[in-house]
Amino acid sequence: MQPNVNTGILLLALAGTTPANECHALHSRHQDVAAPTLSVEHATLGSGSAWETGVVTIDAPMDGPTVMVIGGVHGDEPAGAMAASQIAGWRIDKGRLIVVPRANTRALNIGKRRTPGLKKGLSDLNRQFPIDDEPRTDHADAIWTLVESIKPDLLIDLHEGFDVHRLNNKSVGSSVITDNTPDGRLLGQKLVDVINETIADETKHFVLLGPPVAGSLARAAHERLGIRTMILETTTKNQACAYRTRQHRIMMRRLLDELDMLAHGADVMIGTDGDDGDIAVAMYVSAGVSGSGPDRLESILNDAAGFDLRRVCSTDIRNGVLGQFDVVIFPGGSGSGQARSLQAEGCEAVRNFIASGGGYMGICAGAYLASSGYDWSLDIVDALVIDRAHWERGKGEVQLQWNTQGRQALGHDRLGQTIHYANGPLYAPAEDDSIPDYDVWAVYETEINTNNAPEGIMQGTPAVVFGNYGKGKVIAVGPHPEQTGDDDSLVRKFVRHIAGTPNDGDQEP
Repeated sequence: MQPNVNTGILLLALAGTTPANECHALHSRHQDVAAPTLSVEHATLGSGSAWETGVVTIDAPMDGPTVMVIGGVHGDEPAGAMAASQIAGWRIDKGRLIVVPRANTRALNIGKRRTPGLKKGLSDLNRQFPIDDEPRTDHADAIWTLVESIKPDLLIDLHEGFDVHRLNNKSVGSSVITDNTPDGRLLGQKLVDVINETIADETKHFVLLGPPVAGSLARAAHERLGIRTMILETTTKNQACAYRTRQHRIMMRRLLDELDMLAHGADVMIGTDGDDGDIAVAMYVSAGVSGSGPDRLESILNDAAGFDLRRVCSTDIRNGVLGQFDVVIFPGGSGSGQARSLQAEGCEAVRNFIASGGGYMGICAGAYLASSGYDWSLDIVDALVIDRAHWERGKGEVQLQWNTQGRQALGHDRLGQTIHYANGPLYAPAEDDSIPDYDVWAVYETEINTNNAPEGIMQGTPAVVFGNYGKGKVIAVGPHPEQTGDDDSLVRKFVRHIAGTPNDGDQEP
């Protein structure tokens, strides 16, 4: 235990439990997965402590195995935490599924492997579980006590390595690490086989390893409690977090299917959170996306503000996940890069989503992607990008001028506004009769014209436009509203508008 902690005090607190007699349906607007009656409970582990975190327990109406899933033990391994959060919304047909999505909130919040504020020998949470004695910190003790009290049939810990094990044996990335039982090895190989079917490059294939390292939760739970355990390790190097998250889901789906607990596929990302009244937002974060925009958007569009946001990759989109969402966001980076990653199938999936009533928000690169005229354009906004030769015109703060239509649509009181700009598109009408004309909501009042960009081109061109596409709504924003620190409400207003939700949830600063 940590110094100055009374080891006689039980620090496990499953407080604030709010049971739901019948779980929410999968997102009602889009999902058609059969939904048996479930019991879902949300509780808090370590209530009031610096490391308190949520626990989700899903009980199916039919008896079956108990499976426990842990994510986010290491703070620099976000895909495990994201996958666990999504798995916590899955519907099981039998048994019990217990999920601790963000086991190490303090480390996850800063994106570091180790828990801040602890001595180096105690800061790696996955080395604090029993070897010959008791857990070495109060945090590990609380998780251990939870595992002891539940004693699941199977415990799965979701992790990430820094490199692919096949290419670098100093890393356990892209592996399934099992206990040393024949049944555990057989099940682990099935997970390896199913994920490798999705990976074209054989050098990046997963391998079967084991047993888990001493001091880890998986090792301790197997050796001390006789629980079958497994660690699933994706690889952070050169792979988008949303893609790695999907890999975790694919392996977990195979595992639960093997146990005859799950009927739906691996691409359920909203699940039991889908009818809680929040706006379901898919944010594309894969090839062609760069910068801090996604992190800022994730902090702005949070649960407290009424949003369920999930990061999605191009493979997710090609596999039809947008049907679970109200809105898709394409952030900054490279519009052409995003289009190449989506491929023709993914671009068509985005268009079909909007045409059927979904909302699209494109920021900078996402606004390029939404335009017409490029051979890779989505063609969902009747806009050409002008002065293409000087697209890299510069970065900095610009002044926007909002018109009456934009202010009324958003409930936005400002006439002018300073906003960050970073080489966003300059729009002009494409005059394509197959696409509805767009409405200008705001124009650039000032300009940036470095890198030999001519003066006078940017001023007066649209900065924010709104358009309809089929039954859906599109907002294309040339600058970066998520980087405008004095008004986070602007992003939320954009999303609410294209989701068809009244814009009365934010007050102007």
